[in-house]
Amino acid sequence: MHLFLSPHADDAALSCGGQIAQLTRSGQSVVIFTIMAGDPPLGFTPTDFTRELHKRWGLGDNPTVARRKEDTSAGNMLGAEVKFGPYADAIYRVNPKDNTPLYPDEKAIFGTIHPDDPVQEARRAAVIRAIIGLFDLQSNDVIHVPLAIGGHVDHQLVRDMGQAIAQWRPNSPLYFYDDYPYSAKGHTVIQQAVGLLDLDLKRNLHPVDSPAIDAKIAAVGRYKSQISSFWDSENKMAREIRAFVNQVGGEGEWRWLNN
Repeated sequence: MHLFLSPHADDAALSCGGQIAQLTRSGQSVVIFTIMAGDPPLGFTPTDFTRELHKRWGLGDNPTVARRKEDTSAGNMLGAEVKFGPYADAIYRVNPKDNTPLYPDEKAIFGTIHPDDPVQEARRAAVIRAIIGLFDLQSNDVIHVPLAIGGHVDHQLVRDMGQAIAQWRPNSPLYFYDDYPYSAKGHTVIQQAVGLLDLDLKRNLHPVDSPAIDAKIAAVGRYKSQISSFWDSENKMAREIRAFVNQVGGEGEWRWLNN
């Protein structure tokens, strides 16, 4: 089995959609686990930032249900099973001490992880054991996690969670995938993310054929609410994804040489 840990609905498809399509086409089992797919906490007070995003997404005041549906639909396009974690997106998380938003604006979500962020617990042993049990992970199952290019706090947290899982399963191959479209900013930002890990990593480039690129583009197109985060039209999204994959020669990951 290949387990792709995705911070949000769309991250796995954006970064690894071609690879996933090829894996499932060859008969391999793929599960996408979208970690930050939970509803906002009860009593959450919308911030100016969440109001702005909700307006752009066009999914109402609680878009998480619709985003999970988009994620499931995209997974179906790729032939992958999609499961959802309990944690809310960073834009909804609040400080348990005083109920104030932890990440009230765009600058905050691309900054450092807040010390009072409740998702910090996702790296604790009990949570890791629960995840391993949920998927019945075997020693030869492959784990894929974001490299956290761009520094989004949720990508950082899921990256660290993947490392914690691998430490409990030292024989399970662990790959850090290039977070697209942040990776399109160039080699420098990728190397910065690699350097922050201070691990022995080996570059792996997965060639992606034309049908897999088509499947990736179709899957990303299922995230209707999220297209505007990076593109002004679906046609532009399709052109840029196809051009980037062809330019790079596939989809990039980094293998942790921990065994």
